[in-house]
Parts: sequence; C-alpha cells; structure tokens
Amino acid sequence: MIPIFSSLNMMQRALEVNQEVIQTTGDNISNANTDGYSRQRVDLTTWTPFPASGINAARGAGQIGTGVTAGSISRIRDTFVDLQVRDNTNQNGYWSAVNDAYSQMENIVNEPSDSGISTVLNNFWQSLQDLASNAGTSGTGSVVLQNGAEVADTFNYIAGSLGKVQNNISDQINENTSLVNNYADQLTALNKQINNQEANGFLPNDLYDQRDAIVDKLSALVNVKVTTTPSGGNPVAGAVGRYSIELVDKDGKSYVPSATLVDGQNLTNNHLQTTQSTDMNGNPQVAVTLVDNSGNTLPASGSANLNNMSGKLQGEIDSYTVDFPAVMNSLDNMAQTLASKFNAAYATSAGGSSKGEAFFLGDGSGNSAGTVTAANIHVNADLKGSDVTANVASGASGDNTSAIAMADVLATNAYDIDGNGSSATLQNYLESLIGQIGVNAQSADQFSTNTNSLLTAAQNRRSSISGVSTDEELTNLIQYQQSYAASAKVVNTLDTMLDTIINKMGV
Repeated sequence: MIPIFSSLNMMQRALEVNQEVIQTTGDNISNANTDGYSRQRVDLTTWTPFPASGINAARGAGQIGTGVTAGSISRIRDTFVDLQVRDNTNQNGYWSAVNDAYSQMENIVNEPSDSGISTVLNNFWQSLQDLASNAGTSGTGSVVLQNGAEVADTFNYIAGSLGKVQNNISDQINENTSLVNNYADQLTALNKQINNQEANGFLPNDLYDQRDAIVDKLSALVNVKVTTTPSGGNPVAGAVGRYSIELVDKDGKSYVPSATLVDGQNLTNNHLQTTQSTDMNGNPQVAVTLVDNSGNTLPASGSANLNNMSGKLQGEIDSYTVDFPAVMNSLDNMAQTLASKFNAAYATSAGGSSKGEAFFLGDGSGNSAGTVTAANIHVNADLKGSDVTANVASGASGDNTSAIAMADVLATNAYDIDGNGSSATLQNYLESLIGQIGVNAQSADQFSTNTNSLLTAAQNRRSSISGVSTDEELTNLIQYQQSYAASAKVVNTLDTMLDTIINKMGV
C-alpha cells in the first residue's frame, strides 16, 4: 500500500505544477501583443509510479500512479513555417526596394503630364512650326529660345533629381550594410547567452524569441541559411542550440567557399562590406564582400565577391548600379543627340550662320557644344531672338527651310541615339524610354504586392501556431484554476484522513 504521506507529496507536486502552468498562462497573456513572442507551454509528464520494478518490489494489483511533474517549458514553433516566413520576407525585401526606387523615378519623370519632358519637347517643336509658318515675323525666334531653354531645364531637373535619389540609395546601401553587421553582432551575443543557459540545463525561451526576431529582420536584408550547433555542458532535450548564419545567393545556394556571417560553433561573427566605385565609363559599381574582425577580406584566396544576392540590400544595389544608370544614360544620349543634330540644323540658318555659335551647349562654349549630358545641356545665353531665323543663310525673304530642318530634328529624323544600330526619332525614343520605365515600375509594384501577400499569409500561419490567443489562454486558465482547486481539495481530504488516524483511531 502506498504511504499516505506519499499521497501528500503527490498533491504538493500537483499544486506546484498547476501554479507553474497558471504562471506560464499569465506570461502568455501578458505578452499577447509582444512582437516576436512565441506562445509557451508547460510539458507535463507523469511521476515515477509506485512501486518501482525490482526483485523486492511490493506486490499488489499493479503500479499506482504518483502524480504529475513539469518536464519543461517549451515554445510552440514550426521550423518549416519559419523558413517560409524568412524566404518570403527576403523576396518582399528585394521587390519593395526596387518598387520604391521605380516609384521615385516615375514621380520625377512625371509622365504623362502638362509639365513633363514630352510636353515641353512638343512645345519646342510647335514653336519651330510657328517660326516656319511666320518666317520673318519678329518675336517667333524669342519663343523658340524660351521653349528650347525649357527643354534644357527639364533635362537638367530630371537628371539632377534622379542623381539625388541615386545618392540616397547609395546612403541606404551603406546604412543597411551597417544594419546587417549590427544584427550579426547581436546574434553572436545572444548565441553566447543561450550557450551559457543551455549548458546549465535551462531552456531560454525569451532569448530564443529575440534571436529568431533578429534573424527575421536580417532575412529582409540578405538571404540567409540557418544551421544549429548543440551547446556545450548538459543541455536538455528541447535545447535549440547556437545559430550559424550563412549568406546564400538568390536561389539559396551556398557560395564557394561558404560566406559565414555568424559562426555558432566558435561564437564569433564576420562583417559584410560594400565597396562603391565607378567603372571606366563612369557607371557605379558595388562590390559585396565579407571581412573578419580585423578588416581582412574573406576568403583569403579565390573569389571574394558575393554576387546574385537577394533581399532589400540587393534590391538597392540593383537600383543603384543598373536601373538608375540605364535611365540616366538614355537621357544623356538623348540630350547629346538633340544638341548635336539641332546645332547642325541651326548652323545652316541665316541667324546661326551670322552668329557663328551653337544653339545648345554642354560644357563647351561658342560654336563648340562640348560634352553634352542631360545634367548640363543649356541654351547658349549669347543668343537673342533675332539670331533664330527660319531661312537658310542664302535663302530669300520668307524662306523657312532652316526652321523645318530644326523641327525635323525633334519629330521626323531618325537617329542611332544609343549607338546600337537601332534608329528612332527623338520623340519616339522618349516615348519608348517612358514606356519602359512604366512597364518596369508596374512589374516591380506587382511583384512587391504579390510577395507581400505571400509574406502576410506565411506570417498568419505562424501566428496561428505560435501566436497567443487570449480567448484560448483564458479558457486554459479556467481549466488550470479548477485543477488547482481540485488538488487543494484532495489535500484537505488527506488531512482529514491523517486526523482520523492520529487523533481518532483507538478512541
């Protein structure tokens, strides 16, 4: 027969376990709105039954249960769902960065609108048509100069604004590189704390949550692969271990050699480094490498560049080195073509021949336009309205040959603007450029929306598994409260039994 005091010990454990469960439930309710918190659960197991097996074991009908004990307090997590959340976070980070860049680009180009470059270019063409229709009429030349200056100013504004956004993206690349390194430092610090806790047989659930939250944030910036290393000492069965973080490419493949950002085995970490430069043509470049704590590039031999990454950082790098330069180069080519071809047509006019200077200038002066870009194109300030005429140098009064030739530069003549063998009029080239920006912006917005929807769905799945439902916790609280009260009632019953045995037997 099991001793009555063993029954009291059993109910003592029951009261302690129920109190621990109620405490854990209260912790869940308290952190229902805490970002990154995972619902916790007390894993209950039965205590060793009586009698234990052995040659001298007491005989009876069978083993009798001796109550309950709290095995551990574990987090409710699904590793597969965590992987989905991080993968979708990474994809959304990339497309959000690209979409943001194209949104700013669209706002700057501002097409279609009454003040966009298409409109001012059309106004310039119309003023040349008016010059041709009113050859010899005073004032028309001044309008041409004014509209030409508006075209140049619009080029300048777009180029300058795109350059400012590009510089902002450059700053964002530096800031997010520092953020990646800050996360790496935090993860190493958490790995050390978790290692110390697990070595002593504890499950540091709150530290696990903090570490996973940082990995989620890191995955928005770069694509990562997480592996675990068991802690030293005496970790219990549910211990997660130390995280190692490896940077991988957009397809999830490891670099050769591997790019280890956080080393869980040795409790150290490296840092990401982005080096910005320009190529021989002046186009921006960004080299992404890993460096150790001494600033040495890793690996010491072989290819060190981390290409084809994914995440927000790669989206910013692509926008900075590919998307913005492509548009700015197209605008530069268009401005250069406009200046050279229009200057050639203007030089044949009576006013141009007499003045002996170029209509559009870049970094040159007089009759030499110099190097013309969208950022520096401007109308020659030495020109007056009387210098802009419709007739050629030897033309008779009323001749409009030069005015028509200048107008044809804008809308009729086809040129190999990009030097790739494909010809188009300046008007059609501009329409194609604006259309391509619109298509790319729409595509980026669609991908951003789609990846955000997938991310939201994955986060909802994780929330349904790991999140805290206050209704569910309150229901559990009532259950545990009743269990605690019932355990106390059993103690009262055992107390009455002891009172009978001690004070009333033999009376």
